[in-house]
Amino acid sequence: MRIMFTADLSKVREVRQKTTDKNLTELLCFSEFTDKDLRPYLNFKSLDRLVAKRGTDRKDIYDKCQGNYDYAESVAHGNSIKASRQGSKDEFFVLNEIDKVTAPTGTYVRCLNNQDLRPTHDGRLLTKMQFKLLQEEGLGKYECLKSLDGIISGNFEGYIFAKIVFGEGGHQDNVFHEAAAFGQWAQQYGEEGKIYVLLIDTDLDSKYNELKESYDSENIWVVNHTEFQQRLGIS
Repeated sequence: MRIMFTADLSKVREVRQKTTDKNLTELLCFSEFTDKDLRPYLNFKSLDRLVAKRGTDRKDIYDKCQGNYDYAESVAHGNSIKASRQGSKDEFFVLNEIDKVTAPTGTYVRCLNNQDLRPTHDGRLLTKMQFKLLQEEGLGKYECLKSLDGIISGNFEGYIFAKIVFGEGGHQDNVFHEAAAFGQWAQQYGEEGKIYVLLIDTDLDSKYNELKESYDSENIWVVNHTEFQQRLGIS
């Protein structure tokens, strides 16, 4: 049985930071690694400032971390990449954590970069290159919906619109409008055998429930991160 990923996503950046620090600590302490391995977690500019301050080099810091968890943890805490400076990574973090749970069961959740895949109001799904070429032929950005955040493959196939939204405000309203637009698109143009996921973690219960009542179905899932995993067969 796979253990479901759960987190208080109102504090997603705190969760991300703890995960980054832990991953970096364990790499520094227990693994053979290269700078490339550390790149997702380590702020090299910060590390180089530490190196200069101590009059040493990166290798010396790395060597001291090996087998010394407390020292590695101290280096990681002071020099890890800060989640507070990477707001756009919040949804990526959630999708990646879900994939860690579902991939061993044969369901793969892959993040998409901005504009990798974009629905159009006439039912197409455009890759970044297709969108660029059609723009040159006169396609306007208002002829498209918000670009998608992830794709699902393996036991399930489909597409994900993912957002973390807490608190009231204009931005939050826009997120729900974008989610509803994707729900409408999926109702009209969705392919048989594919699922269309509106992955919304929020404290705005009335707006979330309205989305669920309007669009949730067998092939359109309006879910939070735990409900999503449950529908993928994780308990």
